[in-house]
Amino acid sequence: MGLNNKLREVSFWIIDFLKSSKIKKQYKDIVYVLENYTDEKSNSKREAYLQKVLKHAKATVPYYKNKTVDNFKDFPVIDKNVVRNNFEDFKSDSYQGKKIYPAYTSGSTGTPFRVFHNKEKKIRNTADTLYFAQKGGYTIGQKLYYLRHWDQYNKKSVLGTFMKNIVMHPVSELTDKDIWNLIEKMKADPEPKSILGYASALANICNYMVNTNAPKVDANVRSIIAMSEHLSPNVKEQLHHYFGVEGLSRYSNVENGIIAQQFPGSNTFHINWASYFVEILEIETDVPVKSGNPGRIVVTDLFNYSMPLIRYDTGDIGVMKDNDPFNEAPYLEHVEGRKMDMIYNTSGELITSYVTYHLLKYPKIKQFQFIQENKNTYLFILNVYKGFDLEQQIIEEFKAHLGADAVIKVEYANDIPLLQSGKRKLVVNKMFPHQ
Repeated sequence: MGLNNKLREVSFWIIDFLKSSKIKKQYKDIVYVLENYTDEKSNSKREAYLQKVLKHAKATVPYYKNKTVDNFKDFPVIDKNVVRNNFEDFKSDSYQGKKIYPAYTSGSTGTPFRVFHNKEKKIRNTADTLYFAQKGGYTIGQKLYYLRHWDQYNKKSVLGTFMKNIVMHPVSELTDKDIWNLIEKMKADPEPKSILGYASALANICNYMVNTNAPKVDANVRSIIAMSEHLSPNVKEQLHHYFGVEGLSRYSNVENGIIAQQFPGSNTFHINWASYFVEILEIETDVPVKSGNPGRIVVTDLFNYSMPLIRYDTGDIGVMKDNDPFNEAPYLEHVEGRKMDMIYNTSGELITSYVTYHLLKYPKIKQFQFIQENKNTYLFILNVYKGFDLEQQIIEEFKAHLGADAVIKVEYANDIPLLQSGKRKLVVNKMFPHQ
């Protein structure tokens, strides 16, 4: 680590020490709970956190005061629409007049959504971020190339980017020329660095490098973490080839924080049981699924007291299994994306949306979007490089996944538009109304 980076790290912890070591205490708690998951003390801590937030919600949150909720399972499953429609009733009475912090997301459907966090929740999120980032190879003070959508809600000040050593790079600026400039900028910077960005942005970079026969990048990259979407095996392999480090996927959202993340050497999503209680419920009912079956990811935030989100349906689909090799806890084997983005074959069977990632093995495809129009009609929208001539091969391959009677159409475009969130929607299922 360079001298400037070390100074930033030391300064970070000195400032925290002067503020009663609030982040350090939360960080140590997270380390203990997650890395000693099967110990009685860890179990007692998790249960105490859960019961405390439930008691707080019943006593101070109007939405729950009016309901009979004697135990955890009595709490109704909620989602963004429920929170939007009852926004004021989700605010805790005990935080009226106190400093609370808005967390905004433009949403995958383009509908803005916000919640409020209390100060302790923000501190916990900071500690969570440090823990999971360090597990991925990042150290405090290290330069961070941050590839995301930047707007008035999340854009850092000049002082903020300097103090945190962040390079803000908008995903709207990832043309071939811009990618070349970004890579050259990283190569010219000798400092150790990490990359954090949308999986689709990282895939764009890899596609560019493959199709320009780019050499490996000597840029002292120490970690790469993808957020919001899952890295395909193909992109993971390409990131390792070009940058020399393993790309990891992180499952998080703005309203909660880091829910799960991969660690080096494994595709397992290690759940953040220290800060959340996670359930997997059936697609159409609130009944828990059996281990290994896909279902809705439902999260209870253990540390947001200003606006408790209890049994919050994230809108995502996942598969949970038991006995994480890391700490013997339940873990997420897959995070599949939103229900409206799930794919059904022509027999009406649910299949993983990640089947579309097979497209990434075709080097002449720059971007793609897959649309299920009805039960047996599917559309690929492709943005391709010159020389692409594999349309029929792709149709035949995907008939094997979707059904021999699948009607597969292909259209070509110069670009796949970004959502308001800055992400590029890879899969759309028009059989479901947007939520």
